[in-house]
Amino acid sequence: MKTKALGTVKKSSETDWIRRWSPIGLILLLTTALYLYQLGTESLWIDELYSVHDAKPIELNHSLILKIATIRPLYYILLKIWMLFGTNDAWLRGLAVIFGLGSVFLIYLLGRRVAGEATGLISALLLALSPLFINFAQMVRMYSLGTCLAIGGSLALAHALEKPTASAMGCWASTRILMFLTTPLNGTLLLPDVLLFGLKFRKQRRVLLAFSKWLLLVIVFCLPSAFSLVSGTTSAVGGWLSEPQQAGLVEIIRKLNHFTAFPFPSTSKLMSLFYKTYTLMLAGLLAIALFKKHRSARLLWVAAWAFLPSAMLYLVSQRLWVDRYILFVAPYVLILLAAGFLRVWRLQRILAIGVVIVYAIAVSGGLVRYYTVQDRQDWQGIMQTISINEKPGDIIVLSGGSASEKAPLALRHYYQGAAPIKRQPELCPTTKIKPSTVENALRSLSPFPSRLWLVCGDFDQKAFQRVFGETFDWQSWHQFANWNFYRENDYLNLVLVTPKTSNLVAPPIHSIKGK
Repeated sequence: MKTKALGTVKKSSETDWIRRWSPIGLILLLTTALYLYQLGTESLWIDELYSVHDAKPIELNHSLILKIATIRPLYYILLKIWMLFGTNDAWLRGLAVIFGLGSVFLIYLLGRRVAGEATGLISALLLALSPLFINFAQMVRMYSLGTCLAIGGSLALAHALEKPTASAMGCWASTRILMFLTTPLNGTLLLPDVLLFGLKFRKQRRVLLAFSKWLLLVIVFCLPSAFSLVSGTTSAVGGWLSEPQQAGLVEIIRKLNHFTAFPFPSTSKLMSLFYKTYTLMLAGLLAIALFKKHRSARLLWVAAWAFLPSAMLYLVSQRLWVDRYILFVAPYVLILLAAGFLRVWRLQRILAIGVVIVYAIAVSGGLVRYYTVQDRQDWQGIMQTISINEKPGDIIVLSGGSASEKAPLALRHYYQGAAPIKRQPELCPTTKIKPSTVENALRSLSPFPSRLWLVCGDFDQKAFQRVFGETFDWQSWHQFANWNFYRENDYLNLVLVTPKTSNLVAPPIHSIKGK
């Protein structure tokens, strides 16, 4: 009889376990399908190629030892290990997929912790379906890892705020250290962390002293990375501060659309009106979630993690308000949206169903756009075109915004030919560059006996003919889809020219776009 009772209890326990974890399990299965779908279809864009280059074996890349060791080493260390097992594009992006899945699971745990099971599940679903987050979860960059560690640190602090044990505070400290060593801008989360803990335990000096020791440990471990970051980017930050500010109130509110649906440009007035309405709906859900009379005290923790880091970055420079830099605050915003929706559901079911329909239309549009339009620079296509058509003596010259110091080496991921890859930022003629500047850039190149493959971003055909018409014959012009998350009809241009032997004749344009 006792054995039968024990068997019944065990079966009931298993049933409860399945019932509890099945919903998030299904969401994770959906997430896996979305994150793996078309994972290697598009080329790596230039920043992804930089990641691959920076994670190559140290003995082959002595100049980057200091950067990998001090600024944001964690992702590059993990990527270097990951690359031991494969280097094709899909495999390289698979590392970020793992951390994307981790982010979905952790946002569920955090949402459940602060506002209940339903909030956790809805916020996890919102993150799983976010085309913007899918984009970064399919990218050879550190952003999905930084977001995953950010959520994990906040979850650890939520435990510490409820029960300030050494293990909870130690987990918070270690996670925040790893987060900072992955994406230093995420370190702005330390401000709400300290404020929340200080306010909660302001009358308990022993608890505050214990937390201070862990905080000091975080600061000590993060100082070398912070110093290297500041010293290495002083000129860039100075440029951000001196240039005109760009992110106004409309742009701030529009981030709600970016976090949930996708920041693609509207192709019609009707679509633009729909997404404006959708964004206002999301702003209303946020307001409902934070409405004082019905607000959960723990939602204030989430609001602090969402808004205080955002405000800090906005005040430092509004140029930091780009999606990849503030991606780490998106999960907290999604938790607030989930809480606001549940409040609407309890008060007015018909209105809540309308919210679901509008959201479904918006996010499905974003997903279709993401999976059907070429959004990344097609460096693979460019290098394959050169490889197929190259001849002895050719040289490759990178010009425009993609002509960074690391680009020639990074592009060796796709190009193993014999032609040297050089950089000359001002060689491509455009309406913004004076012909004399282009001529000086051309003279700075070493003499070459054969042909020149010129890779440009912006390109002006008339300016090219005016400047190069007496020097080169124009052999071919190819256009490849560029990184156009926020714009339409943007291309990289590949132009093949040879030393002048006859009159310049404009060749046909071979456009390569879409998937």
